[in-house]
Amino acid sequence: MKKLLVIYFLLIPFLGFGQSVSAPDPKSFLQSTNGQDASGFELSGFGATETLLASISLVNPPSGTTFNIVTTTGLTAASGFTLSGNKTRLVVTGTMGNINNALASLKVNTGSVVGNVQLSVAATVNPVGFFYNGVNGHFYRPLTATADRTTYTNARSRSLATTFKGQQGYLVTITSTSEEEFIRVNVPATNVWFAATDEVIDGRWVIDAGPEKGTLMKTQNGQTNGNIQGVYNNWCPGEPNGSNGSENYAVAKWNGAACWNDLSNNWNNPYVIEYGTWTNPDDATFTEFYTNSVTHSNGDVLRAQFNFTFGQSIDETKFTTKLLAQSNNQYSPTTNVSRTLNGLGRVDMTSDLDTVKVAGNGFRATTSGGQVEWCVVYDYEASNQRYQILIDKREFPSGVSPNSLTNLKLFDLWDGPVTYQWEDMYWAAYWIYTPTEFNFAGSSFTSNIRRASFFWGLQAEFTFTQSQNYKSHGVELSTTNVASLYNNVVTVSDVFIAFKEVSNRGLFGNESGLEFGSGIQYMNADVDENGIFDERDTYKLIQHLIGSEIIGNGSNNLSDYMKILPKSEYDLITKLNWNTKPNITTNTYSPINLSTTSLLNSFNYNVFWKGDVNMSHSAQQTTPTARTESNQGIISNQYIINAEMWTELKDNHVIGYIDVNPLEIELTGVQFTLNYDNSILEFDSVEYKTSGNPTNFGTNRGTFIILGSIINNGNGLLDNKTQYIIKFRTKTPIKNSFGLVSIGGSDAVSLNGNQLKVKMN
Repeated sequence: MKKLLVIYFLLIPFLGFGQSVSAPDPKSFLQSTNGQDASGFELSGFGATETLLASISLVNPPSGTTFNIVTTTGLTAASGFTLSGNKTRLVVTGTMGNINNALASLKVNTGSVVGNVQLSVAATVNPVGFFYNGVNGHFYRPLTATADRTTYTNARSRSLATTFKGQQGYLVTITSTSEEEFIRVNVPATNVWFAATDEVIDGRWVIDAGPEKGTLMKTQNGQTNGNIQGVYNNWCPGEPNGSNGSENYAVAKWNGAACWNDLSNNWNNPYVIEYGTWTNPDDATFTEFYTNSVTHSNGDVLRAQFNFTFGQSIDETKFTTKLLAQSNNQYSPTTNVSRTLNGLGRVDMTSDLDTVKVAGNGFRATTSGGQVEWCVVYDYEASNQRYQILIDKREFPSGVSPNSLTNLKLFDLWDGPVTYQWEDMYWAAYWIYTPTEFNFAGSSFTSNIRRASFFWGLQAEFTFTQSQNYKSHGVELSTTNVASLYNNVVTVSDVFIAFKEVSNRGLFGNESGLEFGSGIQYMNADVDENGIFDERDTYKLIQHLIGSEIIGNGSNNLSDYMKILPKSEYDLITKLNWNTKPNITTNTYSPINLSTTSLLNSFNYNVFWKGDVNMSHSAQQTTPTARTESNQGIISNQYIINAEMWTELKDNHVIGYIDVNPLEIELTGVQFTLNYDNSILEFDSVEYKTSGNPTNFGTNRGTFIILGSIINNGNGLLDNKTQYIIKFRTKTPIKNSFGLVSIGGSDAVSLNGNQLKVKMN
């Protein structure tokens, strides 16, 4: 016998210039059946002649489940893909019309195994000169023209200075055989720079860019000598050889071969810029990249999906979750497995649920046909989408009070929750909320139903049983390197706007109105969590900035900085009611109650942060008030300043220089995070060359320095002579300072409180 595989399509809309991907209505697929119709996906809003890139994928499908497309006219398969055959992922290019014709011919082939599956369709404009890798979901831009060719260090810095679809570029990394093949096929050049170097210690090769930056590849020169197990190496025979002590940089496609060589920095070679930091294409967070994820279920699985919304500056894929369940008034993990959030902050925790039911506080009633009208159902209230029902109190057994009835199966008319309303000597009244009316005429109990002028009388006998509920659950968020993360949350722009707000009319007495636009800003600024935002909070913020007193006691515990609320509660917080809400930091949320009447449980939470006054790292509220009152955390192109950094090796010291140019902006605060390799360098000191009598700060956090300046008294500005000189002692002899020190983040604020973007040159 064939079984039904029921598919639920979850429509997730994305807004932007009218471009979108829509999904079909739910469908039921037969198990172990090929060629079943999966049409209904459609792209819209794109230009008719634009070349688009589209990705179709099944994410973690049950064994044997695949798809294929019948109509492929006008499509070109991306590198590594073919148009024909059954598959779980396909990336193509073509016009919107071509792709829609293909989607209309989409077929699903099911195996004998049922389970939860996610089908995803994504689309974006594919500009000339960019290539998409469907294996990791990254874009690549080869620069092979003669005019583009340059040295390795120039290629590295030029790559970092570019952005594409909201992602910063970096010199391409090659971390797998498939990525190597992708580069070989799509880059029509030889001797291509990629991000690998031993410029610090000869023979100690490390990945030099991207999410893998700093990963050790090998510990000595030679084709296989010192190769680190599990890290991809593909050197040509006899390479790297470190010839003349200056060949410190890697090229792929050496003289056309599919292997690598090391060269010195005086070669002018082509290079490739890579965009994307994730490993799963479904986690991609490119802007102007429109997607619709589709969740499948065979209909008999209790599911739990979580959606966490962070601020625009947070990388959701750096967070993991664990599911908790309540037992003996304590919440404990249901499993030791941690689930990683995808690029949209989503995670499916279905397999971690504790589905053992426990006795609830309420009762459930079921009905059967009888001889007496023990129940009355009044006419449907269409405006409120509800029925009022009355149950004769003589039907309630001893020990069961009317207000403890929470669920009711009323013949074949209703099976679900009821809401207690009132009771008198004879009757107990309840609401049943439903968007559709009962089908009295179609009921199999018509002989037990009597229609009156404005109600129905039901001859029904009631049986009561104690309700069985799922255990209360909770969720716990975790991440690595909390100190580094939080360093980028509270910066000079947060501190500056907090000082402006607390002075009511601005620091200088000439501001009109208050600076904060939402209640969430007050909650974040109230760092001592006493329900009052005042000057004590502002001084705690500046003390945190300069390193004299760290918010959260300087711990590396996420629970000291993070806050979580259900989205529905978060959006109702205003400037008037914020101090009536719980404002404690935590990385967990409970209770989470699973439905006993629905298989699909979806939970939406917003994350915000202590001290994130400008909301740059916190979820935005979706209420109209919040959108119109606050523009903090939004940076336009007119709010940009310049900065430049370089290093030198001198007298067993690495010295870094950062020059700041405010251009035409009245600059009152600037901050940099300077990462350094603490296995080779030891922090020494920071020297400040600043105007305007600012508070200067430079705090060593072990692997990075937080440094900068802020003027919070209204006297003076930072000018184009602003310079920071950072000194490090070397722990071991080195040849040069390349790659030992880098900018990990930056922030700036203008006199009027606008957050600025720092463009590193």
